[in-house]
Amino acid sequence: MPDLRPAQGGGIAFSAPGQSMNVLAKETISIDRPAALIFDYVSNMENFGRWFQGVIAIEAVANEAHGTLGKTYLETVNIPLRGSRQIKLQVIESRKPTLFVTEGDFSPVMPRMEITITECGLSSRFEWKMYSRNHGILFRALLLPLIRSEITKRAQKSLPRLKAVLEQKTS
Repeated sequence: MPDLRPAQGGGIAFSAPGQSMNVLAKETISIDRPAALIFDYVSNMENFGRWFQGVIAIEAVANEAHGTLGKTYLETVNIPLRGSRQIKLQVIESRKPTLFVTEGDFSPVMPRMEITITECGLSSRFEWKMYSRNHGILFRALLLPLIRSEITKRAQKSLPRLKAVLEQKTS
């Protein structure tokens, strides 16, 4: 089972003993909805394009229930200076209503998205993190700063959009 400790000051998160990931973005927002309602919405990755900037389309590959381990999606995203690209995503961890994790096969980034939801009275703390599983020195030196900047900008615009969408829904 992965060790999901938060990143320490240097921007590295640990996913398994001896294996590190590069933090691309980490954003948190309070949403005035129960954790289970938020989890149900975000674990249906077909909703991702409704709230996350840069996602053009996303669809499930098969008919498993959303939030099921191993469920696979095809996501079409807008990549600056490269146009749209399709990424295969797979749910690798799902613990309703608190944790949802996906990994994608998009090289050179090799993204991992982690969503943590903590209920706090009448609202919930929603934390969204994106990591790169690429350990290459050239990637970290040349591409990581650019990708980190772009993903952070998208996350900063997208979490308020998610909050607005969910707070408009009736519980």
